[in-house]
Amino acid sequence: MQLRVVNNKKRRFLKDSLITAAILVFAITFNELLFFLDLELQNLIMIYILSILIIARFTDGYFYGVLSAFIGTFVFDFLLTEPRMGFSFSIGFPITLLIMLSVSVVSCTITTQMKNSFAQRQSIMVVAEKEKMRGMLLRAISHDLRTPLTGILSASSIIKEQAGSLDPVDIQDIASNIKNDSEWLIRMVENLLSVTRITDGAVKVKKTIEIAEEAMAQAVSIVRKQFPGCRIHVESSEYPLLLPMDAILISQVFINLLVNAIRNSPQDTQIEFSLYKDEDFARFEVADHGNGVPAQIISTLFDASAAVHGESSDSASGIGIGLSICKTIIDAHDGKITGGNKPEGGAVFRVFLPLS
Repeated sequence: MQLRVVNNKKRRFLKDSLITAAILVFAITFNELLFFLDLELQNLIMIYILSILIIARFTDGYFYGVLSAFIGTFVFDFLLTEPRMGFSFSIGFPITLLIMLSVSVVSCTITTQMKNSFAQRQSIMVVAEKEKMRGMLLRAISHDLRTPLTGILSASSIIKEQAGSLDPVDIQDIASNIKNDSEWLIRMVENLLSVTRITDGAVKVKKTIEIAEEAMAQAVSIVRKQFPGCRIHVESSEYPLLLPMDAILISQVFINLLVNAIRNSPQDTQIEFSLYKDEDFARFEVADHGNGVPAQIISTLFDASAAVHGESSDSASGIGIGLSICKTIIDAHDGKITGGNKPEGGAVFRVFLPLS
């Protein structure tokens, strides 16, 4: 942490020094040009005062503005007053120096206060937005956890109260339902933990070069275990595509989209899971043959706040923030995710990931 602070201070010092030097060099050069055009000295002084204002605006604190006032005053006396290329230290010199110092201090004070005030407002807005998002996530989580937990509670109650009257087949079915709901809860918690770490900046996405088809295969394998009767048709490009990505997180995105498609499609219909090379991107598509996405919610498909109010297309299936999680993960990979309807009917979601 201390090393990071030191590095930030060094970068800020270097940046402010370069800004000050560049503006002063420009002002001195410009004044030299105007001097040879016989422009009055009062106008040349204004160039230096303007340069001080600009330096105060784009640097931190008072140091650089005051320093530029001293440099500007001495350079003005050295280059633009008689004798040329020498210091006159005339009666007007201390007055000029005092004026330029006053301008630099006042401008630095005003700009510093404005920047601090703006930064404070930005910080308050960020904190308020985070708190708002945390509240929405908590409400969405409580909504999403209720369905599988209710299923687990009902199934365990049946086993406890009717254990003697259940045949082995019924027990197997109930146990299978408990297992599926438990796996779904675990996967939901993993998704939430992943997206929370990304959103809070606690960890950065660790990208490694992976084969896109392997991430697809992993997602399909997990979904088929949860939905043994599902029909998923996988279509990939002619040659394997290599992508920089976190394969686990991207697989979670595919799982969310596939499960969403299965839960919102008629039983025994086929889900298409495709991969194409689209210029500098790999384009993944998950398409179903359901009723599609209502037109009025397409614009809020990936909005976590919409899921809280039951407006998301996947809210009915117990994954109300699934699509917002997908978007967060894809954004962290510098990609893009879209959702809509196919002309022939059914929903289609597309994920674009950069090839390099």
